[in-house]
Amino acid sequence: MSLPSIISIIRTIPIPILAVGEQSGKPNRSVARHIPGPNLEQLGQRASTAASEISRAHQLAMERGEKLNLLEERAERMANTAQDFSGTAHQLMLKYKDKKWYQL
Repeated sequence: MSLPSIISIIRTIPIPILAVGEQSGKPNRSVARHIPGPNLEQLGQRASTAASEISRAHQLAMERGEKLNLLEERAERMANTAQDFSGTAHQLMLKYKDKKWYQL
């Protein structure tokens, strides 16, 4: 068979045309549908409530971080004070180490 005869045979074969969109009877799944109703207001309220809860949680987390920083500073000061006390107690112990009770 020659190429022109193959082309003429292909042209005679009917090709079905696919319907697209509304013509097919079904809407495209990627197209959003608007469903009117009272749920939209409830959804807006729930979204704003969720946003305020997230904002509150963020604020509480920031406050917790600040409190943890203050606690860390206090613990560091306490450790330094304890180290100073230990040094002073050790010096005092060395001073009175060789003395008898009646020499004090």
